[in-house]
Amino acid sequence: MCNGHIELSLSKGWRLPGEKDAEQYNRGSFQLTLHPNQSLSRSGFVIMMSLIAAVSFLSGIFFWSLGAWPVFGFFGLDVLLIYIAFRMNFRAARRYETIRIAEDYLTITRTAPDGRSAVDEFEAYWARAMITGGQLLITNRGRAYEVGNFLGEDEKLEVREMIAAALDTYREGGVLHSPRPSTSIIS
Repeated sequence: MCNGHIELSLSKGWRLPGEKDAEQYNRGSFQLTLHPNQSLSRSGFVIMMSLIAAVSFLSGIFFWSLGAWPVFGFFGLDVLLIYIAFRMNFRAARRYETIRIAEDYLTITRTAPDGRSAVDEFEAYWARAMITGGQLLITNRGRAYEVGNFLGEDEKLEVREMIAAALDTYREGGVLHSPRPSTSIIS
């Protein structure tokens, strides 16, 4: 491992790794972030849990007054289990995937609910977007990378079209722009 400084003398026509032509900076970039669908907002969750807790409490009181007091505890357990299920769902909805095309590379970043990220990066020129067997795939030189497995069929088609259009623009040397999607799960 080298922690020192390396100085190179370059002849005309050569450049250091990481140096970019002015043309490269003007090509723009494409970025698409995919999120799982989450139809219940935080405030909707609070309202729903309040209603469930109130109904369970009142039902429990009714059964207690009839002498079936153990039922009261089961109503409380039901509320707890529903709460835990929704919290797990909210946690799972924190995951997202980002597809980025910039500086000759296509990068797929998958971020888990706990914040850990996995990155796949490859040359954008050889990448293709396709849907096979209900899966949205980005292929590159024989390897396939699935993205958006939490998307619906229509959303997968929309995302495939956006990625394919960006890759076509990139290969033709055009200026890349991030899209304006029609669904809320894509930003």
